[in-house]
Amino acid sequence: MRYVGSKRRLVKDIAPILQNAIDAWGGCKGYIEPFVGGANMICNIRCDNRVGYDVHKYLIALLKHIQESTEDLPSTYNEDYYNLVYHNQSSYPDWLVGLVGFSTFGAKWFGGYPRGFKNDGVTPRDEVGEMVRNLKVQAPLLKGIEFDCMDFREINGLEGYVIYNDIPYKNSLKYSTSSFPYDEFYDWCRRMSRANKVFVSEYSMPDDFKCIWMKEVKCTVDKASRTNRVEKLFTL
Repeated sequence: MRYVGSKRRLVKDIAPILQNAIDAWGGCKGYIEPFVGGANMICNIRCDNRVGYDVHKYLIALLKHIQESTEDLPSTYNEDYYNLVYHNQSSYPDWLVGLVGFSTFGAKWFGGYPRGFKNDGVTPRDEVGEMVRNLKVQAPLLKGIEFDCMDFREINGLEGYVIYNDIPYKNSLKYSTSSFPYDEFYDWCRRMSRANKVFVSEYSMPDDFKCIWMKEVKCTVDKASRTNRVEKLFTL
């Protein structure tokens, strides 16, 4: 699923590190993502107990829905339909609002109806249709994952879990207009790491977090400064 800040391009790099942490820990009870986003990482993890949380209720509704069925997904829709849903969200099921809300320019929440062209620069692309087809391909991979709407601050008392956090990056394009409580998150990670293995994707973290992997990647979201950035994975 396309999602702002998605690790889809880095799954082949990060997933093996997380998988090794699960496999090497004989007492691992499960794998948790408090910021599951587009679920591109979690669906590539092998573990009997996989849980994906997120505070975005429409995102969780969409993920739960396509877990069960993709038969009622629209094959595509036009800009009029996009605007109709955008201005009347309470009139539609949460999963459908989630589908329309994320099938947008840059995959940002209601970030504008997506328009694009094929390589010839003339023939229009059906970007909505492409996104829907991608969801249908991903749907079988979501089987067996538990999804729930929850803030990371509500997750406490865990022991024996591998926890991967793909948070909104500090000093980068925000997922929403609300600010992220970075200091609270850092302290939460420290508490969780006492009885769990905690990993965080970010560009930088406080000094007590150890960087265990890094890779330079091309920025494809922030149009104002499409410079390469160094993705990093931290642990405690």
